[in-house]
Amino acid sequence: MDLAWYRNMLLIRVLETEIQRLCNEGQGFDAHLSTGQEAIAVGVCAALQPQDLLVVHHRMMGWALSKGVPLDLLVAELLGHPSGICGGKGGEMHMTAMKYGLAHSFQLVGTVIPVAAGVGWALKNYKKSDGIAVAVCGDAATANGQFHEGLNIAAVNKVPMLLIVENNGLAGNVRPEYYLPCSIVERAHGYGVTAGRVDGNHVDKVYEAVKLAAEWVREGSRPYLLECICTRLGKHKQGQGDIRPAAEIAKLALRDPLLYEEQRLKITGEVKEQLYAAAREEVMQAIGFAQKEAV
Repeated sequence: MDLAWYRNMLLIRVLETEIQRLCNEGQGFDAHLSTGQEAIAVGVCAALQPQDLLVVHHRMMGWALSKGVPLDLLVAELLGHPSGICGGKGGEMHMTAMKYGLAHSFQLVGTVIPVAAGVGWALKNYKKSDGIAVAVCGDAATANGQFHEGLNIAAVNKVPMLLIVENNGLAGNVRPEYYLPCSIVERAHGYGVTAGRVDGNHVDKVYEAVKLAAEWVREGSRPYLLECICTRLGKHKQGQGDIRPAAEIAKLALRDPLLYEEQRLKITGEVKEQLYAAAREEVMQAIGFAQKEAV
C-alpha cells in the first residue's frame, strides 16, 4: 500500500505539472495546483470507505483522482471537453462525480462546510447510511462566515462530518497574521467540536489520523476537525505571482511529501525514474484522449 500511495502522489504531481504546461501554452484554464500537498488527498481518501462522500474546494485535482475519478475523464473535464466527467461544463471548480463519491467541488472559499453538513445530514437521516461527509478546505476558509455557520450546524445537529483543513499558512498571497488570530483547533473547540492536528506532508501519518477520525465520526455520528499542516510549493493559482522569496520556497521544498516517501521507502535511481516515466505516460495518454475527443 505504501508504494501505491507514492504512485498516486506522483501521478498527481505529474498531472498538475502537465496541466500547468498546457496553461502556459494557452490550452488550459485558471488552474489551482496542489504541489506539495499531495499526501493529504492520498492519505485521506485511502482511509475512507466507498459510501463516504467528498465535498472539496477549488484545489481539487488530487482529491478527484484520490477518490477514484478516472484520469482520462478528469483531464477531459478540466480541459472543457464533452467527454469529461461533467460533460466539460463543470471544470475544476464545479465538478460532481457521485459515482465515485465526489459530491462537488466549489469555487467560493468556505462553501464546502455548510454543504458538507447538509450532505452528512442527508446520509444520516434520509439515506440511513453509515457513510460520512468529508469536507476539505484551506486554513483561510476558517476565517470565512460559512465555516462558522457550517460547523455550528454540524455540531448542533450531530452531523457525521469530517472536516479536513489543509493549513499551508497562506490565503493566496496573504500571511496568516491577517486572518488567523487563534489556532484552527481552538476555533473548532469553540463550537464543541473535537479536533486534532497531523503533519500533512507525511502520507502515512495522514492515513492513520484519518482512519481513527473517520471511525470516531461514523460511530458517534458527530463532527470532527482534522488540521493537516502542509506546504504549498507552488503559486496559489496559475498566472498569479508568489509573495514568498525563492529562498523561502527552497527551504520549504525540503519538506516535499514526495521526497519524504522516497526516503521512507528507499526509492532511488532507476526505480524512481521508471515510476515517473509510468506516471507521465499515463497522464499524456489522458491528455491525448481529451484532445482527440475535442477534435
